[in-house]
Amino acid sequence: MLAVGALATAVPAVAADVYVREPAPRVGVVVPAGPLGVEQAIQIAYSIGVVQVKNTHFDGDEWEIEGRDQYGKWIEVDIDARTGEIRNVDRSII
Repeated sequence: MLAVGALATAVPAVAADVYVREPAPRVGVVVPAGPLGVEQAIQIAYSIGVVQVKNTHFDGDEWEIEGRDQYGKWIEVDIDARTGEIRNVDRSII
């Protein structure tokens, strides 16, 4: 009886946004030799579903491209600045 009362008073945590981490896709984008510029990083992000870029950030060895996909949902793409490899993709699922 006591255990049931304890469960009834528990309050579930509610998040405004829920994100899902996806494995990095392999896309056929030609990447020039040498460090990527922001234009090339944005083109790579476009190739996997970013349609509107809201923010770009260079973090030493990685470009972070944030924006919206075709459904208006938030998406962030992390791209290796040397090779053009997509390291990570985070998307809003709500």
